[in-house]
Amino acid sequence: MLLVIPYFILWGLWGKYFRKIVTEGLKYVGDDYIDENYKIPPLSSVKININGKCAIIINGGTGWATIRINGGPREKVFKIRLLNTVGTLEIINESRFFPIIVSIRRSP
Repeated sequence: MLLVIPYFILWGLWGKYFRKIVTEGLKYVGDDYIDENYKIPPLSSVKININGKCAIIINGGTGWATIRINGGPREKVFKIRLLNTVGTLEIINESRFFPIIVSIRRSP
């Protein structure tokens, strides 16, 4: 029974601090931003042009996605990613079964 108590404490702290990380990440873009939502089916991708600061939030499915910036190497992303770049962003859903919902907050 004593081994279960730390589990619940850690689970509660994870939930508290993860929400804080996501809300602070959304503030990264600033006050003037464009908010877009995409539903990406399994084994599909979306290409988006970005110009400056960008916050990517991944919901649904497993919470994992793969991104490519300007045709570069693939990078795995879990839940949130902050970018500051100019060019084309490709978001790839490599899951075979679950769609993902991607919220992108970017500077205009």
